[in-house]
Amino acid sequence: MAKFVLFLRGVNVGGVKILMKDLAALLSDAGYSQVKTVLASGNAILEAPHDNASVLREHCEALLAQHYSRAIPCLVFTADEVHELAEDFPVQLPDANHEYHRYLSLCSSQEDAHQLHLAAMALDSVQQTALRGRALCWVSPKGQSLDTPVAKLVAAESRKYLITTRNLNTLVKLSTIIRAQ
Repeated sequence: MAKFVLFLRGVNVGGVKILMKDLAALLSDAGYSQVKTVLASGNAILEAPHDNASVLREHCEALLAQHYSRAIPCLVFTADEVHELAEDFPVQLPDANHEYHRYLSLCSSQEDAHQLHLAAMALDSVQQTALRGRALCWVSPKGQSLDTPVAKLVAAESRKYLITTRNLNTLVKLSTIIRAQ
């Protein structure tokens, strides 16, 4: 059995609200074990009888599409990928006197993450970013998470790439839960 984390691109997609208890039941009924949803933002830890993240993603997207009668994109990361993303955030906080949020924009491939990082570096902005695996790491002042140049770039690029963004605290929580299981 291999452990994975499923990240839904959105839990309120096109007027369809996905409740975490329903997501857990759907995944459990499909034969996945150790299913645990974390927070209400579309994160689920599960064990699959195989170690193929691509197969798992395709199956979960098909399950979601069948159940909700519409496509609901998702990303699948291995437990090891989640652990790596949760450790040693590579972007320094710009100013210790202000509050910041640390984000990871998760991508479906390393190439997509690389292209997103290149686009972020080309911005006329002082906002720092870093690439880690399939994620773009970035920092935003508290209360401005949707207004920074990088946040606007990620929103625009999500029309081209499969991207979902999570707070570092979410990845740390997921990693902690996986290690405790």
